Amino acid sequence: MAEWSPETRRMLRAYLDAAALAEPLQRELARTYGVALGDLRALRLLRDLGTVPIGHLGAALQLRPSSATSLADRLEGAGLVERSADPSDRRVTLLSLTERAADALGDRALVEGSGLVARLERLPPGERLQLASLLESLLQPMREDVEAVHEPPDEIRGLRGALQLEHRA
Repeated sequence: MAEWSPETRRMLRAYLDAAALAEPLQRELARTYGVALGDLRALRLLRDLGTVPIGHLGAALQLRPSSATSLADRLEGAGLVERSADPSDRRVTLLSLTERAADALGDRALVEGSGLVARLERLPPGERLQLASLLESLLQPMREDVEAVHEPPDEIRGLRGALQLEHRA
């Protein structure tokens, strides 16, 4: 195995430390809405994709069909997704977010209460934009994989990159 450069080691340490900043927020979302930490990505992805067959969501998450079904079962059990039959092919089961999931993903009070926003806002505006650009570059290959499975609706493509959170009392 090749040795990592000092720059790569520094970047990895910083990335892992920064990822830990989101843990209090994720724990509170799990406590408040019953969503498991690992399932938050699935909910965000389903929000972006809209109503899709279970198989499409599973493929976008790189899950085996049985794992995608288990994920759907868990999310449905928590009241975060609804299953429905595809009107054009009744053999296909579609998944869509519930209002509860939309609330969980858009809960501004939880985001603000986590301290994450306050930490980010300590950075000067130029550094926030630089950080956003670097993170978007890091995530771009994953987004391309998701779009290859299911092209998002025009309104989602137009909103990508925008943080849209509704204020929750």
